[in-house]
Amino acid sequence: MGYLMNLFKRKEIWIKPFSEKVSNRVGKIPTVELEQWIEQSIYEIGRCMSAYSKQREPVFLEEALLGAEALHAVVHELKTRTTRR
Repeated sequence: MGYLMNLFKRKEIWIKPFSEKVSNRVGKIPTVELEQWIEQSIYEIGRCMSAYSKQREPVFLEEALLGAEALHAVVHELKTRTTRR
């Protein structure tokens, strides 16, 4: 009986390409702010990639990757919200 209780309480495995923490945080942001954030993050990712192409410092790739992960989470959340309607 104890085994069955644990089976139903198991947390679903997270398989998205962005962290669950990012997803939870993005889920709390109002839609209008998400749309504004997308534009800003695209600019920042581009800025990091431009800096990397000039200086070849790995820190710029790390920043671009973090920004891209967050951008993916935001676009995913926005898509989820618009398809619920």
